[in-house]
Amino acid sequence: MVNPRKAYPVDPGLIPVFDRTGRANVGHALETVVLLELERRRMEVTYVRTAAGHEVDFLARDASGGQELIQVCADLTDPATAHRELRALEEAARAFPAAERRLLTLPGES
Repeated sequence: MVNPRKAYPVDPGLIPVFDRTGRANVGHALETVVLLELERRRMEVTYVRTAAGHEVDFLARDASGGQELIQVCADLTDPATAHRELRALEEAARAFPAAERRLLTLPGES
C-alpha cells in the first residue's frame, strides 16, 4: 500500500500561516525540522503506517541502504503519549527489522 503524501512547510516558521488554531504546534515544527535535516543528508524519506493503523513519522533510507525508523514527539511526559509513540515504533520495527529505531524528543524542563 502506498501511503498518502504528507505536506511539510519549507520553514517551520510558516506553520502559523497555514494553521490558524492558535496552538503552539511545537510537535509539527519539530517534525518539520527533522524532515529538513533528513533531506539535507540526502535521505530517501517516507512514513510508515503499521497494519494496526499506527504511524511512525519517518522511514529514512541512505544511499548505502541503511534504514532508520524515526518517531518525533515534542513532549513525552504523559505516559499515554509515550506508550502511543513507542508502540508505533515497535510495530514498525517488526516490518523493518534492519532499521535502527530512534525516538526524538525535546529535553524536559529542569
